[in-house]
Amino acid sequence: MHLKTWIYRTSLRKRMWVSFAGLTVLCIAVTGLCSYVIAARAMERNSTQLNHSVLNQSVNVLDQKLKQIVVASSTMTLSETYKQTIRDIQADNRGRYFANFSLLQGLFTQAELTENSIDSILISTPSGDFYSSGKTRKTDVPFNSTAIYQRIKDEPETRWIESHEDELFAGKEEVVTLVLQSLTETYVPDVFLIVNVDARMLGEVVSEGLNPGSAHFLLMNTSGASVLGDQGRPAWTKSPEFIRKLAASGSGNFEYKSPDGTMLVSYAISAFATDWMLVSYLSKSDLLAPVHQIQWLVLAIMAFCTLTALLLARYLSGLLLSPLLRLQKTMKRVEHEDLGARFVSPFQDEIGEAGRKFNQMLDRIGQLIAEVKASENEKRKAEIKALQAQIDPHFLYNTLNTIYWKCEMDEYEDVKAMVLSLSALFRLGLNQGKEITTLGKELEHARQYLNLQQQCYEGLFEFSIHAPPELLELPVLKIIIQPLVENSILHGLKDKREAGMIRIEAESAGGSLVISVTDNGVGLDAERMDEKLRLPADCKGYALSNICNRLALYYGKGAGLRFLSRPGETVAVLTMTMESERDEPWNIMTR
Repeated sequence: MHLKTWIYRTSLRKRMWVSFAGLTVLCIAVTGLCSYVIAARAMERNSTQLNHSVLNQSVNVLDQKLKQIVVASSTMTLSETYKQTIRDIQADNRGRYFANFSLLQGLFTQAELTENSIDSILISTPSGDFYSSGKTRKTDVPFNSTAIYQRIKDEPETRWIESHEDELFAGKEEVVTLVLQSLTETYVPDVFLIVNVDARMLGEVVSEGLNPGSAHFLLMNTSGASVLGDQGRPAWTKSPEFIRKLAASGSGNFEYKSPDGTMLVSYAISAFATDWMLVSYLSKSDLLAPVHQIQWLVLAIMAFCTLTALLLARYLSGLLLSPLLRLQKTMKRVEHEDLGARFVSPFQDEIGEAGRKFNQMLDRIGQLIAEVKASENEKRKAEIKALQAQIDPHFLYNTLNTIYWKCEMDEYEDVKAMVLSLSALFRLGLNQGKEITTLGKELEHARQYLNLQQQCYEGLFEFSIHAPPELLELPVLKIIIQPLVENSILHGLKDKREAGMIRIEAESAGGSLVISVTDNGVGLDAERMDEKLRLPADCKGYALSNICNRLALYYGKGAGLRFLSRPGETVAVLTMTMESERDEPWNIMTR
């Protein structure tokens, strides 16, 4: 009741000031809070996704390395020398021990050369051990007395042994051991192929693709033991609860509350060593530290905006005290074609009623104008989208067909380069769904297209692109240069015997942007081409007609395409009005 009394007794100026100020402060507070929450969640989500992606890539690299080691080792067991050695062992032919020892040296050397991470190889048999003569064997340590042998007996499914000091050879090297049993046509018990892999080199393989940021990485087995040593490993990563969460699935991520704070954990199981997993952990507080800095910045901005809003609200409320004068000013503004003017008055008298009726009339006029503009703009946008859609499939068909045939001819390096260029080409062509790009990006789009065509037509042509730096940020219609370059290649250079040259140049002239594409091909009839470009759309060239229509829709009569020709040279010239010179209705469509 007291509030209502206060509202009735308070001046209009104060009521408007309080209303404006309260609403503005509320909006600023809600916006700041939402911005902080959204930024924190987005940073956490993106960091988790990035870490998991890097983790999966590193696991794939590790699997590939382990596969290469197994293949190099298994290849040795398929040789006739290895099989003959196994047959001699089965027959207890000890007289051939030294002969077999000598013959196996070549296999050991080949395996070590094939996979440089292999430190040493040992074939343990009942008739004696076989190993590389370049290594010093600890003869007082038989294999069946080592911890590796005992683990293989206790856990027959185990093939990979985590990092440990080499028990079999001198040097005390840190190695990861692969243990394989004989896979010959006849089974011989207690025959093992032991391959020691340099733990340092394996660690380099794992860490090579990892992000050197604040995330920490750990290679461990499903029991929680470190594969490459415990150096720098936090104690909480060995807790049963942490190991149990990792064992829940093959890969994933979760939050873990550790003594060091809340951690964002991602993990992935190796597909080739199924009891190994790569784990990354990142402190959530470290991740959100930049967001906390943003929080203080948002609070400072909120305080500034609130103070500004209070002062501005007080000023605006004073402007609304003279309704009759405001109505007169509003009518004068409408007289000068300012249809956005509106009369505002809290009074219910004749002036207020006249003002409201006047506002209704202006609202209706504005709606009708907006409907007409929207209808025309949508019509133009639909036409432009239809024309744009014709260019993309045309180029995509030609490029993918070339990539297919290069794959057929095993030219994989060329294919890789073409795929990278094609990716950049599409990124620039799509332009985040916008029809307008910059001249710099459009020239880069043409450069990527020329790189692709140089792969398709090797030695056919060279190219150069020149544009003043001050023009590179000018807005232009996208995909208008590439069709001209394509026309030069297909109709000017394709049948040329000697190497061709394509030049792309951009310059400003008389308030217009002029882009020229010049080739030294077989030439064409420029007058005939210009005549074709003036014919109806269904009579023109496929891509060139699209350029003409799109230029006309965006720039009107201030833009065009024409051809110049002389013996041994053809020039395609694009002319368009610079953005600052264009009419306002066209600017609406480019926003």
